[in-house]
Amino acid sequence: MTATKDCISEAGKTAAIAGGMGLFVSTMQNTIQKHKEGARGVITRTGGTIAFFAAMGGIFTLGECAAKDIRGEDDAINAAIGGCAAGMLAGIKSHSFAKMGAGCAAVGTTMYAYEATGQLKGSFTDKTREEKKQHEKEFFKQKQTTE
Repeated sequence: MTATKDCISEAGKTAAIAGGMGLFVSTMQNTIQKHKEGARGVITRTGGTIAFFAAMGGIFTLGECAAKDIRGEDDAINAAIGGCAAGMLAGIKSHSFAKMGAGCAAVGTTMYAYEATGQLKGSFTDKTREEKKQHEKEFFKQKQTTE
């Protein structure tokens, strides 16, 4: 039961963060639209963006966490499953099975690639400070010219 509570709390945290990003996007949308709502338009006119971002973030985290619990492994496939679940939300919003499949494939593949490549940390993640400095010295070494 603890894993389920952890999944739900993590999904809630991610939904809150993604909702904050949705608020930012909604604010930008409200800024470029012409209407007489003023700042209230962030909620009344483009507020669906906030909910959509929050739902995408929450569903992704819940799907990833549930896949981890069910499969018993912590790997990139869990991110693909969570991404697929979140991507399907775009199709559900537009009432299209084709968009659900495309969203699942696109977001699932993107999240799988992100996780499988080490979350874009690069090759210096496991190196010590001295190893990084040595690489820097070798990389920026001046070539000796004989003239």
